[in-house]
Amino acid sequence: MPTQQQIAEHLGLDQSAVSRHLGALGLDWKAATLDEVRVAYIKHLRAVAAGHMSQDGVDLTYERAMTERVERELKLLTLAEKRGQVVNVEQLEPELSRMIGAFRTALLSRDDKLKAELDALYGVEIDIGLLNDYTYSALRQLARYDAERASLDASSAGPARAAGQDGDDGMGEGSAKALGEGERAPG
Repeated sequence: MPTQQQIAEHLGLDQSAVSRHLGALGLDWKAATLDEVRVAYIKHLRAVAAGHMSQDGVDLTYERAMTERVERELKLLTLAEKRGQVVNVEQLEPELSRMIGAFRTALLSRDDKLKAELDALYGVEIDIGLLNDYTYSALRQLARYDAERASLDASSAGPARAAGQDGDDGMGEGSAKALGEGERAPG
């Protein structure tokens, strides 16, 4: 079992250089012979000379391959963007926000229009609060939408979920059951 000083003399290096290189060689110098240390050092020097390893033991071939992979992926993204296959979320987000705001406004004004039309067509007085409950429930559910899971949090969907559980949406013939067995709504 040679000392670092003996290894340094055998390889023609100073002891501090041997100390630095032994870690990069991946060799247990305390258990290796001088010949094993010399062969490992020569292999290391060849790899460095061939451009496969850096002085500190980094595999340059692997690093070049990784760099080329990243550059290729960046070029593919640039190409996809030029083809219109990819959009910049930062540019798209304000437009989507405006669109969602317009949708919300249209959905909220729908209740008043629907109430007026139903009142006129059927001669009944519809409670606007009932329509608003369903609209706000739908808006709350959309606000909780998680695109990554592609699901809705239906645990607190409000009246829309409760009405849909028994297959009755609260409209039409099924509404008589919601009021009571066989009872009709006044008016």
